[in-house]
Amino acid sequence: MNRLLNIGLLIAFQFCYLEWPNHSMFVYQVEYEIFAKAENLLTNITHPIILLGLINQILLLLGAFLSNFSKKINNMAVLLLSILVLFFFFIGILGLNYKIMASTTPFLILAGIYFTKFRK
Repeated sequence: MNRLLNIGLLIAFQFCYLEWPNHSMFVYQVEYEIFAKAENLLTNITHPIILLGLINQILLLLGAFLSNFSKKINNMAVLLLSILVLFFFFIGILGLNYKIMASTTPFLILAGIYFTKFRK
């Protein structure tokens, strides 16, 4: 069950919606743009928010597919991604942007389920 929850968290994170002046994208679109533009890859990938998201997504994947993966590391990955998504959610609240709030809600619900049932 924990593996399915990791995969669900990863998918829900990919569909978090981001919006800024003259642009709007889902996280998966942002990640595609980062890796598609090889000339700015190092600059883009070293941004703290992007780096945090990418590392924790990799950790979630490892937790989903490796049977002996550390639960502490998995908990840390879910916690750090949850903080990032909460940041997006609060931006949605401050800007009264229902699209951002609605897109982050599935991840936050799954993270809540993860921490109430599977963090032991």
